[in-house]
Amino acid sequence: MTTKLTALLSLVAITTWAQARIGGGELNPGLYTNAKAIKRFQDARIGISIHWGPSSLSGEEISWSRGKEVPRAEYDELYKKFNPTRYNATEWADLIRSFGARYVVFTTKHHDGFAMWHSDYSPYTIKNTPFGRDMLKELSDACQQKGILFGTYYSSLDWYHPDYQPYGHGGPGPLFPAQADTPNQQRYWIYMKNQLRELVTKYNSKLIQFDGDWDSTWTHAIGSDAYLYIRKLNDEVVVNNRTDKGRYIAPGQKETGIWKATIYAGDFEERERITTNFTAEESKVLGKSPYPWQAWVTLDKSQWSWKKNFTFMPYETVLVDLLKTVGDGGNYLLNIGPRPDGNFEPEAIRILQQVGRWLGRHETLIYGTQGGPFVADNQYTSTRKDKQINLFVFDRTAKSLTLDARGLTITTILTDTNKPVAFRQTGDTVTFAAVPSNAFVAVYRIMTR
Repeated sequence: MTTKLTALLSLVAITTWAQARIGGGELNPGLYTNAKAIKRFQDARIGISIHWGPSSLSGEEISWSRGKEVPRAEYDELYKKFNPTRYNATEWADLIRSFGARYVVFTTKHHDGFAMWHSDYSPYTIKNTPFGRDMLKELSDACQQKGILFGTYYSSLDWYHPDYQPYGHGGPGPLFPAQADTPNQQRYWIYMKNQLRELVTKYNSKLIQFDGDWDSTWTHAIGSDAYLYIRKLNDEVVVNNRTDKGRYIAPGQKETGIWKATIYAGDFEERERITTNFTAEESKVLGKSPYPWQAWVTLDKSQWSWKKNFTFMPYETVLVDLLKTVGDGGNYLLNIGPRPDGNFEPEAIRILQQVGRWLGRHETLIYGTQGGPFVADNQYTSTRKDKQINLFVFDRTAKSLTLDARGLTITTILTDTNKPVAFRQTGDTVTFAAVPSNAFVAVYRIMTR
């Protein structure tokens, strides 16, 4: 079969699956996930998430510390001191690429309501800080120059805006004047749509990652409408399933936490802090996702935004989590928090670049692949592209490997250095001796016909 025909059949399969399964949900009949856009997202495989803003000056968690670790009045004044003079969008884009990330998701507005761009619809923005520059435009442009898919995180809830209820974490902030009919939820939805339009049309965001779907104010109807609105702005934007209530099933139903994609809108499934379907208890309940999905985790073990006493995952943990996710057909989105001055912790940079060097040596085995057929918890995982299966083994004690090869005819097994490996295929299994390696992850390429 020619490469061109294979690609065509693959696209047809993706289109059929997308039209049959996911997109606008029951309230947007006939609106399906854009096949080209979701394939671009899945082929990228690795992303960087960034939580940053005036809250970093406190060293406490973004938004959640408002009214708790940091008094509300003090938290809401932090923007007046925010001046990250060492921020350099080109250096950020270079770091993103050095990790091997093909896309970025920047936190434009978290639950605290602060807009990290020059929004025409809010006085509570980075424009009114001592820094003043439109850092989001600078980052969007730098990412475009480096070939990085640019995406934006947006919280649908807002503890600062007086028109959003229920009020939380200290109540509304002072910069939005109260009106006679405040709170007015409909007025807030208009405000939200105006900001989303800015992100898509002015900043070229090709991915919208919603958060806040768990709040009672965010309904199935509102979430479905938000999805429709974004697709009308740009049909090639992909949206996570937190645009709707899909992660949480209505009370009284037996299933919990399982996305009903035929009912709820979204282009891919968001799994926060879940990196594999075979270790986390919640992931075991969720099971293997039949949809495009993203594991969203943070490099610091306890906080998404910057803190002084960080506890980063080591390089080995990041790499194995990444491989497990990609081997299970998912995208891996790793979050980091810049320091208040706009730089990143040297230790975070070292870990990202160490992972990036490994990915650089094995990029054809990661990007543009599908989840593979060989998976065993804490032992190995795999990816697949056409007739080649790529096996990643993290169990350093394994002397031999026996894989479930039903439906496969294996012709060759090669090591990472292209040395042939003797194997025996009997019935539904294939067995071969593990090749000694100093590498943390042993890599094998398995050819089939």
